[in-house]
Amino acid sequence: MFARFLLAAVAVAVFFAVPLSSADLTLFAGGVRPGTISYNNVKTALDSGPVIGARLRTNIVPKLGVEHTLAFSSDYLFPPRTAIKEAKGFVYNSNLIIDVPVHKVVPYLTAGVGVLHQYGDSDLPVGTRFAFNYGGGLKFPKLAGPLGLRFDVRGYNASAFSGSINLFEASGGLLISIR
Repeated sequence: MFARFLLAAVAVAVFFAVPLSSADLTLFAGGVRPGTISYNNVKTALDSGPVIGARLRTNIVPKLGVEHTLAFSSDYLFPPRTAIKEAKGFVYNSNLIIDVPVHKVVPYLTAGVGVLHQYGDSDLPVGTRFAFNYGGGLKFPKLAGPLGLRFDVRGYNASAFSGSINLFEASGGLLISIR
């Protein structure tokens, strides 16, 4: 499963990066810490879980770009003490990203919209939801040739008729500069 995901992420990166003057691809791992959600008319806390994924950023103009994220979790927004045994999920979002280069470090801010999707057992508390996200982080590009590091924190707000959920995501990964 992970190999197919990685191959798809690289294919998307190559497709979008070829005609552009500047882009970067980040392969990342991290964790998601959710808040609570109303589930079966009861406020339920959701367990934290791991997340892996890829982010592709392309420039619109210098210092301003568009970024697409595709991430997967094998234990996504899992409600403890319920009959649910399997809750996987993925996130897809598109964001604007503003870079503020300072010497060899690039702090950035980002905000955008996307979709959270939870699957596995039936009767999952989150399901599929439209989500707004915001955050920022630090990029250390070209530490060794095109390779660098990236650290990211984001907040997500997903709303639906049955209530809203707020998530916090922290991640770090390998940044590959594409020029």
